[in-house]
Amino acid sequence: MGKMLFRIMLIGALFFCFSQPNTGKMSAQSISPSTPFLKINNYYVLFTAPKAPYIDQNNRYMVPLRSINDLLGGQTKFNPTSNTATIKFGTHKVEFKMNSTEIVTDSNTSVMDTVPVLYKNAMFVPLGVLTKHLDIHQEWDQQNKLYSLSGKELMKTPMMENVEDSDHFREQVDNENAFQLLSYKLTMGEKIHLAITAKNMTGKKISEGIEDLNTTFIFSDNSTAGENRNRKRPNIDKDEIVTREYDIDYVKTIENNKIIKNELSYILFKGRTLKP
Repeated sequence: MGKMLFRIMLIGALFFCFSQPNTGKMSAQSISPSTPFLKINNYYVLFTAPKAPYIDQNNRYMVPLRSINDLLGGQTKFNPTSNTATIKFGTHKVEFKMNSTEIVTDSNTSVMDTVPVLYKNAMFVPLGVLTKHLDIHQEWDQQNKLYSLSGKELMKTPMMENVEDSDHFREQVDNENAFQLLSYKLTMGEKIHLAITAKNMTGKKISEGIEDLNTTFIFSDNSTAGENRNRKRPNIDKDEIVTREYDIDYVKTIENNKIIKNELSYILFKGRTLKP
């Protein structure tokens, strides 16, 4: 095959195995998030390589530097000599230094209460400190453990354009925020297994055929795996809590007669309804 690159998709790579909805009438309080959630505009961000966003010992929400470029739309640059990361967004610029509390914003130097760290060759930075100095609107919902960022300028990136283009139901969406994410569990082994639990927040019964708990898996080669558009979509009672489970194969390619597994880069989730 020389140096030509051929994509092979294992059976089921683009189609999920859905469990039957959990229709037990649980209270929202009975399911506690294992970690605070990150939401950017209408997307919950469940995973960012090499690991999901997390809260550090100083109570700061940490995300990998690459996600700033891919999700928010900032321009990032890392200098390995000085261990310094520079992030530009609009007219603002922020500089972090590995394991240092010093931060340079535009032309001003200040001190923060945590430090950027390195994990599996990825620099993790405090998202709240960054967005504050980049003038990105942010909110913290203590009750639901939800950290949200919003703005028309966010997610205008090539990766997100690809995600939107691969959304089969983009023109049929009725309510982008019909479901509240309550919990999720991700297991990565031979396959990727994801279980999502969400609550109907529309204040009414959702008719059969229009529920869309929509999950997008993005891989290291920028390919995406999404919904099986033909799956059954049961009716959902008012305030009902449902669980969906997904099993998916890693996207693989063949190059120079070798099978290469493309690693998972991101998982994005929307809990929405479609037009009847």
